[in-house]
Amino acid sequence: MKMRNLFLISVLTFTLLTSINNAQFRMAVGSEVGFNFNLHTGSDLDEGGSGLGVALSGIVDMSFTSNRAIGLLTGLAFYDNRSGSSSSLFSQDGTNYSVDNDVSIAYFQIISLFKYRIPNVGVYFVFGPQIGFDLSSELEQTYSVVGGQTVQKTKNSLKDTNTRFELKLGGGWDIELSPLITLAPQLTFGLGLTNVIEDVDDRIHTIQLSVTCKFN
Repeated sequence: MKMRNLFLISVLTFTLLTSINNAQFRMAVGSEVGFNFNLHTGSDLDEGGSGLGVALSGIVDMSFTSNRAIGLLTGLAFYDNRSGSSSSLFSQDGTNYSVDNDVSIAYFQIISLFKYRIPNVGVYFVFGPQIGFDLSSELEQTYSVVGGQTVQKTKNSLKDTNTRFELKLGGGWDIELSPLITLAPQLTFGLGLTNVIEDVDDRIHTIQLSVTCKFN
């Protein structure tokens, strides 16, 4: 419920800022490609996991002051991959086995970030919530004898996945290539606030490097 309140506050902030002075309002729209480094962690995991993924988004960048210092960065991540892998060992009947766990999970996400841009520099900082809805989620497990052959491989869909709430913060740089086109590299950290699956302590934190091409 607290995360829903954060999202509602962001929407109300946008409405308030829009009503302050429409004459100072500026907007840019564009597409974003992101590269994720995902960290899977939680007390219910035998070992923490990590993995790589990509994110494809549509972005709306709005500013509400004449110097473009105060703004809002919103959008939709149509595909945001938060996959990860981990390995663990166990023994049975005197034989050592390894288990490779590969979690493939992707979200559709709603982005709503407060943006502060240093005037006349182009460097900016963002902070705010993201809400994600499960697009696909699978767990593949491979059992092998240590130093030997694969014994068993299973692949199943994850059940009872949660809506993802994430607190995102970071910064970037608006590079104006022309009066109409801006390129914005950005580095952010997404703190996962909810478990991936109900009643299982397993969260995903993500470091994302992205590039946005915006049309003013």
